[in-house]
Amino acid sequence: MAEQTDILKAIDELLDDPGYWDEALPPHPRPEKPPPTPAIPPQPRPPKVGTLIQRSDHVNRRKQAILLQPPPPPPKRRQRAAATAEQPLSCRATEPTANERPELLMPAGPLPPPPIPVQVEPGIVIEVPHFAVHVSGRYKPRTAQGRWILRFSRTGQLTYRRRLA
Repeated sequence: MAEQTDILKAIDELLDDPGYWDEALPPHPRPEKPPPTPAIPPQPRPPKVGTLIQRSDHVNRRKQAILLQPPPPPPKRRQRAAATAEQPLSCRATEPTANERPELLMPAGPLPPPPIPVQVEPGIVIEVPHFAVHVSGRYKPRTAQGRWILRFSRTGQLTYRRRLA
């Protein structure tokens, strides 16, 4: 305890010593005059006679003149010569009439595999896409009975099913 009081007294003596705190550093030298402000540059003079103006100025003026003009009218449609000339009667008979529609062409190629029926609970069968069973291995169907989480093994067997709230 005595050591602590001695330490505190020494600190108080240092802090109460006015000569200790009077040792201040001299102030920083300040410049007498503030730095001069930069002069405002003069306005550019007009070009002298014979001076070539940059090409971009000419191009910009031309573009501006073109853009300010009203657009030309759209080109007129030409009438086909076949539409004005009469067709022979034999050709008219072979053309389909307006009431008949041509058959729709379906895209060619293999069809996707059919969905796989999976029974999640007795009486509840869900059709699961082939991709979900054999590739991704998981499927989350929504049915009238609720939502489900289904997971499949690599062989396509149902390994996990859980009904969500």
